[in-house]
Amino acid sequence: MRHIRVQDAVMQVGHPPIIAIFLLLLGHSMGQLRRTTINRQINGNRTHANVKAEKIVLAAKYFLVDKQSSQTTQVLTNGFNLEYTIRVCIGTPPQCFNLQFDTGSSDLWVPSVKCPSTNVACQEHNKYNSSASSTYVEDGGGFSLEYGTGSLLGFRSRDTVNIDGMVIRNQTFVEAVDEPGSAFVDVIFDGIIGMAFASLSGGITTPFDNIIRQGLVQRPVFSVYLRRDGSSQSGGEVIWGGIDRSIYRGCINYVPVSLPAYWQFTVNSVKVRDILLCNGCQAIADTGTSLIVVPLRAYNAINRALNATDNGEGEAFVDCSNLCKLPNFNLNIGGSTYTLTPKDYIYKLQDNNQTLCLSGFSYLEGNLLWILGDIFLGTVYTVFDVGQERIGFAKLKKNSTYGIYRPTYVREPPSYGIDYSFYGDVYYRYFT
Repeated sequence: MRHIRVQDAVMQVGHPPIIAIFLLLLGHSMGQLRRTTINRQINGNRTHANVKAEKIVLAAKYFLVDKQSSQTTQVLTNGFNLEYTIRVCIGTPPQCFNLQFDTGSSDLWVPSVKCPSTNVACQEHNKYNSSASSTYVEDGGGFSLEYGTGSLLGFRSRDTVNIDGMVIRNQTFVEAVDEPGSAFVDVIFDGIIGMAFASLSGGITTPFDNIIRQGLVQRPVFSVYLRRDGSSQSGGEVIWGGIDRSIYRGCINYVPVSLPAYWQFTVNSVKVRDILLCNGCQAIADTGTSLIVVPLRAYNAINRALNATDNGEGEAFVDCSNLCKLPNFNLNIGGSTYTLTPKDYIYKLQDNNQTLCLSGFSYLEGNLLWILGDIFLGTVYTVFDVGQERIGFAKLKKNSTYGIYRPTYVREPPSYGIDYSFYGDVYYRYFT
């Protein structure tokens, strides 16, 4: 097969203006992609309590049990281990909030000015005032989200929502009047914007579904890269309505969404050394956590491979002097293998003036999924294709992440086999 360069094609066709117009339109289309900067907040003093706070919220999102959240006395935290937020404004004139960008949930909620003065988490953050907005519409529906430390309570309202110039009209959201425990007290985000499918939202049309319906994007797609390294607060970007080829190299590797609720998909296999941790397991891409939460069987096998010590609460620690000896993890997704190094999955924490090395692989009681947080998502460019119900991953270009962690990318024969027997009698929770 003979390959023809663009220059040759122009000469052969004899219509250089046509090619020029095509290239101009391509550049214009790229320029029309809407972008939102992701802000990143790293705890300068990461502690074990940060991880506990994350897991309390994770347990609520996935309807799981978190052992430590049932304790009568909860240790005060200074926020999550790592937080990614975007700026979202609600109302007319706009009232702006830093919202956690969360692909592991579907709700949009912000603190309400109607919360009581005794609720510390609410009082410490920006609050929405419906009486100050000319576009507010009363809804009145109640809202409750159960956490191990209590329920997040609120009520539904409707108003205009603005995300970097995308004006979503008549968007339903939740005004939170009671945020439980201390998990939300010192986090930098005011609330959460959920980017999962509408089936999780209790009948509320999600912000991105409204973005699609109101014609604010060209395609029903958003794509994300997360920046994990360095001291800058720049945490990456959300590209609305398409993809940016300048961020990644090679091809985007798409796999179907198993069930359009969470961003759930099949991982062909996960290996560490010669140990098979997963064969056709179900995973979720979740930007709302810095951890990877795994099933108990895999968690125990990982701890053995890392010579890690479990603390009895689904967290394991390794000897900080042996980090260079720790193995890589290989995740095969859709026939492509992505490698996580110890630099990716080990967190250094400070507790009682001691440095601890925490494995980023964690466990929550009852969990049968691989919940992939930014330990994995921070190494790839991720495409969330709502229209075709698929998710794609690609290798990042070096300059798109300023030299952050880069996954090893190896082509392997695709396999979509699912080990259904692993899920036992609760198969229906994950595949129906």
